[in-house]
Amino acid sequence: MKKIAFIILLFACLLPARTKELNSENIRIFYPEQSEQLAKFVLNTIQNMVPELEPIFGGGNQEVQIYLTETQTAFEEIAGAHLPYWTAAVTIFPVNIIVLKSPALTNSTLRQFRTTVEHEFIHLYQSMAVPLNITPTWFNEGLAIYYSQPYDIASRILLSRTIFQNHLIPLAKLSDFLQYNHLQADLAYAESASLIEYLTQVYGEEILSEFFTDLRNTKNFAATLQNLTDNNLESLELRWKKYITSRYRWIFLLDIQYIVWLIIPILVIIVYFIKGRRNKRIIQQWNSEDITNDPIQIE
Repeated sequence: MKKIAFIILLFACLLPARTKELNSENIRIFYPEQSEQLAKFVLNTIQNMVPELEPIFGGGNQEVQIYLTETQTAFEEIAGAHLPYWTAAVTIFPVNIIVLKSPALTNSTLRQFRTTVEHEFIHLYQSMAVPLNITPTWFNEGLAIYYSQPYDIASRILLSRTIFQNHLIPLAKLSDFLQYNHLQADLAYAESASLIEYLTQVYGEEILSEFFTDLRNTKNFAATLQNLTDNNLESLELRWKKYITSRYRWIFLLDIQYIVWLIIPILVIIVYFIKGRRNKRIIQQWNSEDITNDPIQIE
C-alpha cells in the first residue's frame, strides 16, 4: 500500500505547474488549462460507459486518475519513454491511472480519441474486477476492442488476408503487443477481437460476465475456460481458427487493391472484344465500299 501511495505521489510531482483538475465522484482528470473542453469530453465518455460495463465486470468504486497530455514529452514523463511511437494511451496498474495523448498530438479525430478513451477505461475497469495478469493479453485486448469500437471491415480484411497467406500469429505469441511494429500490432488486435467474437457467437454474450464471475473463484484463466467452454487453450485455438477461416477467408477480396486487380483483367478482356467487334465492322464497311466503288465492266 505504501508503494502505491508513493507511485501516486510521484505522478503528482511530474505534473506541469499549470495543470488543472476535473473531479466527479471517483474520477479525477488532470489536464493542461487549455484542454478543459477535452477533459470534459473524457469525463462524459467514461460516465456513459459505466452502465454498460457494470453487468460484465461488476461495480468498480475505486478512484481513477486520468492524465491528458498535449506533448510527447509530457506523455513520456508520466507514461515512460519505453512505449512505441504509435501508442496513443496507456493504462498503469495497479494504481488505476490512464495517460492519454490529445487528438492533436496523435493527429486523430475526436471519434478516434473517444475510442481510445473507451479502450483504456475498459482495461482499467476490468482490472478492478480481476487482476489483468490472471487473463491473457489477447483476452484483455480483445475485450477492449469488442466493447470500445465496432469490429470494422478493415480489421476483417486484414484478418482475411492473413488467413489466406497462412500468417496468423499463434495464440501463445499474442502476449506483449507493445513489442510489435504497427502492422503486427494491428493484426494482433484483429485476432484478439475475433477471439472474443468467437466466444460470444458460440456461447452467447453472457459468456463474458460468466468468465469474470468464475475467475474471481478460480484465479486461473485456463481453469475458467475449461469450466465454461469445455476447452483448453489448444482446442480453443483450433476451433477459433476453423471459425474465422470459414467466416472471413474471402473477405480480403473486398480490399480496394484486390478489387482493382480483379477488375483490370476483366476490363482488358471487355476492351479486347469491343475493339475486335469494332475492327470487324470497319473491315466489313471497307469491303462494302470496295464493292460499291468497283467500275462497271462493259463488253
